[in-house]
Amino acid sequence: MAAFTPDVIGVVNDETVDGNQKVDERGTTNNTHIINHGQQNVHGGVSNGSLIESGGYQDIGSHNNFVGQANNTTINGGRQSIHDGGISTGTTIESGNQDVYKGGISNGTTIKGGASRVEGGSANGILIDGGSQIVKVQGHADGTTINKSGSQDVVQGSLATNTTINGGRQYVEQSTVETTTIKNGGEQRVYESRALDTTIEGGTQSLNSKSTAKITQIYSGGTQIVDNTSTSDVIEVYSGGVLDVSGGTATNVTQHDGAILKTNTNGTTVSGTNSEGAFSIHNKVEDNVLLENGGHLEVSHSANKTIIKDKGTMSVLTNAKADATRIDNGGVMDVAGNATNTIINGGTQNLNNYGIATGTNINSGTQNIKSGGKADTTIISSGSQQVVEKDGTAIGSNISAGGSLIVYTGGIAHGVNQETGSALVANTGAGTDIEGYNKLSHFTITGGEANYVVLENTGELTVVAKTSAKNTTVDAGGKLIVQKEAKTDTTRLNNGGVLEVQDGGEAKHVEQQSGGALIASTTSGTLIEGTNSYGDAFYIRNSEAKNVVLENAGSLTVVTGSRAVDTIINANGKMDVYGKDVGTVLNSAGTQTIYASATSDKANIKGGKQTVYGLATEANIESGEQIVDGGSTDKTHINGGTQTVQNYGKAINTDIVSGLQQIMANGIAEGSIINGCSQVVNEGGLAENSVLNDGGTLDVREKGSATGIQQSSQGALVATTRATRVTGTRADGVAFSIEQGAANNILLANGGVLTVESDTSSDKTQVNTGGREIVKTKATATGTTLTGGEQIVEGVANETTINDGGIQTVSANGEAIKTKINEGGTLTVNDNGKATDIVQNSGAALQTSTANGIEISGTHQYGTFSISGNLATNMLLENGGNLLVLAGTEARDSTVGSGGAANGSYRSNGLGGHIETGMRFTDGNWNLTPYASLTGVHR
Repeated sequence: MAAFTPDVIGVVNDETVDGNQKVDERGTTNNTHIINHGQQNVHGGVSNGSLIESGGYQDIGSHNNFVGQANNTTINGGRQSIHDGGISTGTTIESGNQDVYKGGISNGTTIKGGASRVEGGSANGILIDGGSQIVKVQGHADGTTINKSGSQDVVQGSLATNTTINGGRQYVEQSTVETTTIKNGGEQRVYESRALDTTIEGGTQSLNSKSTAKITQIYSGGTQIVDNTSTSDVIEVYSGGVLDVSGGTATNVTQHDGAILKTNTNGTTVSGTNSEGAFSIHNKVEDNVLLENGGHLEVSHSANKTIIKDKGTMSVLTNAKADATRIDNGGVMDVAGNATNTIINGGTQNLNNYGIATGTNINSGTQNIKSGGKADTTIISSGSQQVVEKDGTAIGSNISAGGSLIVYTGGIAHGVNQETGSALVANTGAGTDIEGYNKLSHFTITGGEANYVVLENTGELTVVAKTSAKNTTVDAGGKLIVQKEAKTDTTRLNNGGVLEVQDGGEAKHVEQQSGGALIASTTSGTLIEGTNSYGDAFYIRNSEAKNVVLENAGSLTVVTGSRAVDTIINANGKMDVYGKDVGTVLNSAGTQTIYASATSDKANIKGGKQTVYGLATEANIESGEQIVDGGSTDKTHINGGTQTVQNYGKAINTDIVSGLQQIMANGIAEGSIINGCSQVVNEGGLAENSVLNDGGTLDVREKGSATGIQQSSQGALVATTRATRVTGTRADGVAFSIEQGAANNILLANGGVLTVESDTSSDKTQVNTGGREIVKTKATATGTTLTGGEQIVEGVANETTINDGGIQTVSANGEAIKTKINEGGTLTVNDNGKATDIVQNSGAALQTSTANGIEISGTHQYGTFSISGNLATNMLLENGGNLLVLAGTEARDSTVGSGGAANGSYRSNGLGGHIETGMRFTDGNWNLTPYASLTGVHR
């Protein structure tokens, strides 16, 4: 046995008690360890920081009118009892028990595990954080906080005040709770008790077994449940809060916007105010109740002026009635009894079995009439709909413009008034029974036959197998569907209407007006006959279609083994060909697709688009486009439109009069004749054996190929030395080519252009009138002949010959070597350009200046000439030649011949200057000493 002080009359510290220790008013213990079989009796004395282990016991009470005190005790499996005159402060219960008896007080206890029992005593400021507390036999708990996993039972006439239920649970029976806050999913269950001044922020208070509540505030996430024996008075319900009253009583309710009321009329009493005014449920009659945000009302007797808003619901049970209900957007009303004078403003009313609605006004939203339900005298306004399901019944429905009546198979609608612009959606299936009046006449759908139906503005009639429709009018927005083995006779298809005849359906005497859309196929068994919008007879029968007009979402599918002849495809029309097509006209915005193994012959494309995966022959493209995508074409005539060949597609013998043929990656064009238009070969494309006639253009771009070209003298070849391969024969019989970055014998005329790219070359290029060769930086051109054409040199040009009308322009950093300028030819050297070993024949023009970086040297009839270091020497300027002598530079011994000009600050300082007649002076000053005539000066 451990040594300890049995009778403490002074101060003892750090003892372990395994027997009986008495601490009276004279004694104080600090940090006592009470172990198994140990008992400390603190009667009038003080115990600080004791630890009570399993089997240990601490008893706290008074002695000689002195209060016993235990401070900061930890209970770890043991027990602490607090009797009359005893006070425990700051106890922590890890496990074990604390008992607070009558006259005993527990302050600031933290219950982490184990239990606290307040039996007639008082507990103040308790934190229940995982354990439990029971307050019984008129005990009192004040300021308790109950966290998640914690619980408190208040029973047998006890009182709990200022409680916070923070995710935990409180059970109240035959007691009183006052000033309670419930949050974070906390729960308070009240039985035969009173709950006063409750705030529910996020949890539930349930009143059961004749309980009462007064002054309750319910916030978002909070719920008060009042059972059929209980009463709640003075209730504030805020947005997201729930008041659930089932047979009980709730009075003085203030229902704020967004607050949720769940209740019924079966013995329930509720009264208060909502955003619409005063409301009540009393004596099984409901008046002006507002349902929203999850609110629900179950009516077993009578309801008046109920308002159902978003996410609110109302159920009217069998034999019950509801009058003047308003269903706003998102609200739902289920009726198995009677509903009169309902107004639907965006919500939904469901008439279930035995449900009857009379005098409903659907401003927007939906009324669903289910099996056994019935609606009488309904007004269906624009944007709203009435839906009649199988064995549902609608009598006297009035459909205004923009409204819809939808009748499913087996539905019944009698006395319908279908106004202009309204929609009827129905079918001719078994049991469907509809009759009424539309803008044209009396109409019926009954016994599997429809007569005089008008379809418009999303209206739709489906004629099912082995039924029929006659005298149907399909206006804008309407649709008539004819299923397999169904039949229609005398259909008027107006602008914006759709007639869809499914495979195996039959439509006779169709009157197709302009803008009417026909959807059909050439499947065997399909039969369509009538006149199209052009007044021509058309048909689809025996797997053949003739004179069909497709527009405005109309479409025709030509199936394998069938064919279509003389189809017209207008804007937004579509044709899919798996069989054979002959003579189709594709107008603007019309589309046709020729699939693999399908064929098209003699199509005329006038602004539409034809895509070819199969074979198209002798197409004429006036405008619009033909895309050869993996398929092939033969003898296409392009006269203003575009043919695009791509993705292993092949175009053979295309005649390009005007317009464009473009060959994309993996596309091939063979034998194209290029007249007054263009063939463009892009990267990865190939043109074989093209005939390039006068006025035509063949454009071969980087990594494109064109072989076997036959080029006329005025055919324009546009090419780059980065093309993969270009070969052909010029009009003069000379072969030309571009391969591996080298261009040879290219003929450029009439818009033809050769771009000699960096690190590539050209040899013996012939540039005639309208042609141009561009020699890029680090590129080389050798032996070019310019006869009316132009060469632009940014790289190096060797041995260029410039004939009459030809122009060679040397740009900055470009260089011309051994250029020969003949009469009528022009050499222009710009700033920082270089031209060496020039031969300037009589009548040749040199245009340049004395600007920085210009280097020129050569010979003419008067000897050698040069420009170097801003000094021009012995220049010959004639026939358009021009020398611009800039300020601070100098020209010596120059000759200005016929048609020549020297401009700028020009000084003649040397001997031998020769001036011929026809010389021009422009913005310059000639200093002649002595002054002489213009026929010549010799000094």
